[in-house]
Amino acid sequence: MMLTPSSSSSSSSEIIRSATKPLLQAEDIIRRSYRRTFGALSTETACTLDVDGRTCINSLLSEVRELSSSSSQTSQNNGEAASTIATTTTTSFPWWFVTMLRDIKAQPGIHGLWHNLTILDPPMDFCTIEKIATTQWRSVQCFLNEGKEPKQIVRPCQLNQTSLASRNHDDVSRVVMLRDPLERLLSGYLDKCAHGLRRKMEGHCESMSIFNETDMTMQIRENPKQLFAAYVDGFPLKWNIHFFPQSMYCDLLFRHADDYDFVGRMDQGFYGQLQNMASKFGEGNKLSEAFDKVFDVSFQLSVGRGNGNVGTETQALKHVKNYFTAASVRRALEYFAVDYIRLGLKIPGWVDDILEEENEMFAN
Repeated sequence: MMLTPSSSSSSSSEIIRSATKPLLQAEDIIRRSYRRTFGALSTETACTLDVDGRTCINSLLSEVRELSSSSSQTSQNNGEAASTIATTTTTSFPWWFVTMLRDIKAQPGIHGLWHNLTILDPPMDFCTIEKIATTQWRSVQCFLNEGKEPKQIVRPCQLNQTSLASRNHDDVSRVVMLRDPLERLLSGYLDKCAHGLRRKMEGHCESMSIFNETDMTMQIRENPKQLFAAYVDGFPLKWNIHFFPQSMYCDLLFRHADDYDFVGRMDQGFYGQLQNMASKFGEGNKLSEAFDKVFDVSFQLSVGRGNGNVGTETQALKHVKNYFTAASVRRALEYFAVDYIRLGLKIPGWVDDILEEENEMFAN
């Protein structure tokens, strides 16, 4: 079961969790943030499946602006008393949610073909999302479609148009891999922001101001947790394509994730899930071979990384307690509440640990 916007009154036994201890504030943060953002909008009517993702985002952004304008106009026309009423009866959207919709609208890449990998054999459409092994999945696609040895792929793979045209649409499977949003956020930060040369060359780490060598930023730059916390606070000033919620990719995944034939998780059981995927779709083709070449699945499973051990693709999990504070955890949960609610992602146990440590500190 996934967290849903209407389940705020549900018992704790109905809440998805990956640990046995109480979720502390995590569940409440997620529900409250969702109610103040997507839950406050008419996504069911504005984002039906007969419209594309870009049209949906435009509709939601217009609705946000209309509601915000209506609230402001009520206050101006009716004075202080009406202003008090307006704040209790209309929606006040978080600033970062407005910038997210704005930047999705301005970012054509999030709706582009880059995130939809077409595989001819097995017939598959794979939704790929930044910081969920995108490069490796493109290598899988190129190996299966072109027969070339996997390598760092930075271009779209060639498709045999005759084979593509002959695909029976009913036989095409839809597949997506998801990742815990907070681990994905840290992975993106470590990859795109932590190293100065890559940060400057690739330009995917915004805003850059906290990394500038000034007296005001010296203290936070010398503390990895504080620097990351400052980044978490400020990056929604301009959202980068590597950091949007997973729900926003692949023609707005939150609308039709239930229609996918295989929804995997890039977590500690990642290699076991790849094995399951190969068993499900790999009969009579080279999918298992591709996974061995790209992800080294057979070896990873032979050394016990099918469940419980961190492998090559999930390194960020080893670093979460070195970078996240309770404050940055709470803020990140707000940003990615839509993924936990609409994609049914579990709240990791380490989130509970960090929040509980803060509670114990103040209790003492």
